[in-house]
Amino acid sequence: MKDLESDIVELETIRETTGDRGYIEILKEKKMALANLLDVKVQGALVRSRFLNINEMDAPTSFFFGLEKKNGQRRVIHSLLSGTGQEITEPSQIRRRAVSFYYTLYTTEYEEGETLSEGFCNGLPQVSEEANSQLEGPLTIQELQTALQGMQGRRAPGIDGLSVEFYRAYWDVLSYDLLDVFNESLASGSMPGER
Repeated sequence: MKDLESDIVELETIRETTGDRGYIEILKEKKMALANLLDVKVQGALVRSRFLNINEMDAPTSFFFGLEKKNGQRRVIHSLLSGTGQEITEPSQIRRRAVSFYYTLYTTEYEEGETLSEGFCNGLPQVSEEANSQLEGPLTIQELQTALQGMQGRRAPGIDGLSVEFYRAYWDVLSYDLLDVFNESLASGSMPGER
């Protein structure tokens, strides 16, 4: 940008001293390029300064750039307290302390193992063996049809994008094939295409 400004000053000086009008087009191009650069710079400053009413001023001023700097300073963390209560002002130490704080804050307290499972499941009602074998058995056409009839219309129940209405309309054609696919998925423990 400084090069453009110096080129413009130089061309204007040449034009004024020599009276040569041959530089006018070049001067116009340079001024246009400078105006475009300034416009981009001002737009960035306006966004960063969160200034919404550009109409209040005709031209970019130091006001915008000062507002941008002020807003930038407001977003910077200037100090934090360490775990021992000491004030930290060094930016790299502030970053490390913030990472450490949030890492500790969001570290899981999950305990893996049988003791957690036993403690959590103690006292819950148990499913009878008969009901369990029925639940673990293969799906039936009646179960699929009941599930389909209970679905809300104008929705796609799976990743294929086919709507509930489609499955209802072609149920007689698709039902046994779908039953085979679902039962195979249950038996293998994976969805089609995951193997």
